[in-house]
Amino acid sequence: MNLIKCVTYLSLLVMSQSILQKPRETGAYLRQAAISEADGTIHIVANSPRPLAQTLDALQQKYGWVVDYEDPQFISKLDLVETEDPGSRAPNSKLPGHLPAGGPFTVEFPAGTPDEEKTLQLVVDSYNRSDNPGRFELRSSKPGGFFVVGAEARDARGKISHQRVILDVPITLAAQPRTASDTLKLICRKIAVQRGIPVRVGMSPRRLLDGASVTVGGTKVSARDLLLQTLASTHRRLYWRLLFDPNSKGYFFDVHWIPTSS
Repeated sequence: MNLIKCVTYLSLLVMSQSILQKPRETGAYLRQAAISEADGTIHIVANSPRPLAQTLDALQQKYGWVVDYEDPQFISKLDLVETEDPGSRAPNSKLPGHLPAGGPFTVEFPAGTPDEEKTLQLVVDSYNRSDNPGRFELRSSKPGGFFVVGAEARDARGKISHQRVILDVPITLAAQPRTASDTLKLICRKIAVQRGIPVRVGMSPRRLLDGASVTVGGTKVSARDLLLQTLASTHRRLYWRLLFDPNSKGYFFDVHWIPTSS
């Protein structure tokens, strides 16, 4: 009997592991998170490769909160899902590409006029208790802005482990006039050299950044602070999404612009 019980237990364990590792149904992704209110409670339902970032987008649309977001490095197969999207493949490869294995995520909080910091902390804590990839921290900056920063993810052995947050790296940048676009590219190159991880400017309002002259610099200043200073110097409402690309093993620094209402 003991042998039978042992075999049964192992069979169930293998089945449970296969269920946990089953690829997500990417066709179920939402274009944007659904946000609704009922009985004095705000409900947000997200479903995407990065459901936490999608939730932050919903909060921006609902309350105008502009929050920067940074991926951790997704290197474990347990944190990734295959996709046939040609745009997600590695360069010059016909093999399936990979995306972060995010999926459904829901969170709720009292309606009314919520406190931004407390609500963001609740959202991050709720996400960290979910089975979605990555573990995040909420950080604040001196002007009162907030950052959601990826600090942990599964390692090559499949265990959640701490990572060095890439934008924490101190860099030195000569303070001299440049376009905002050139300044961002230079900061990204310096991060890449310091950390040995490719970092490139991705999506951005190029005409705006190319036309904005900024003077940003410092000695051994965190890359995040220099990036924040650069975007603030444009006097536009800009925020970033630092996205890890599992195929190139590098990051894309995407910049988004919120036009002012006419």
